[in-house]
Amino acid sequence: MFALLFGAVDTFAQGLGVKGSFNMFNLSEEDLLGDKVKNKMIPTFDAGVFLEIPLVPEFYIRPELLFAQKGGEYEGVHETKARINYLELPVLFLYKGGLGDSHVLLGFGPYVSYGLMGKVKSDAAELDVKFKSDVKLTDVLSALYVKPFDFGAKIMAGYEFSGGLSFALNASLGLSDIEPKVAGKELDSSIKNVGFGLSLGYRFGK
Repeated sequence: MFALLFGAVDTFAQGLGVKGSFNMFNLSEEDLLGDKVKNKMIPTFDAGVFLEIPLVPEFYIRPELLFAQKGGEYEGVHETKARINYLELPVLFLYKGGLGDSHVLLGFGPYVSYGLMGKVKSDAAELDVKFKSDVKLTDVLSALYVKPFDFGAKIMAGYEFSGGLSFALNASLGLSDIEPKVAGKELDSSIKNVGFGLSLGYRFGK
């Protein structure tokens, strides 16, 4: 029992790490006619922890827990930026190929995010981001409403040095429409979170 316990603690300690990313995100949007809306990317970030759980040699499951900011900039008369903050849980299937004392990193997998808070700012006004799956018609103009949950996929490609420091390019593709119903009716328009970025990480242990 003691051998199993200390073995599990050692595996956990070696696989635990921290990471942060500088990202560029956009709100991929279609209007009521199905036409693409031209929004702009904005700089965002995420930060949190990860755990690499070994499966077989060179293959791992990597859950992460992140504070992740997403959003975009709406084109129009006024410069209007939306920043939406989430608690995010990606679960990646990770390949770590040995390259001397270092490793090549390749990963992909799903994520789920839960909305925490956010702001929409322009030269003319500032509104809160609120999270609802169904919005009353009278409340539509009082805030930017989005669904509380966001689902999608992530991919990453990077390099881990022998000391545990790593960097990776990553991309995030929102697959779920985060635009809520209005008065119980699904809208023909849609909004999805999409982005890419560069992350730095450090894995404890060797």
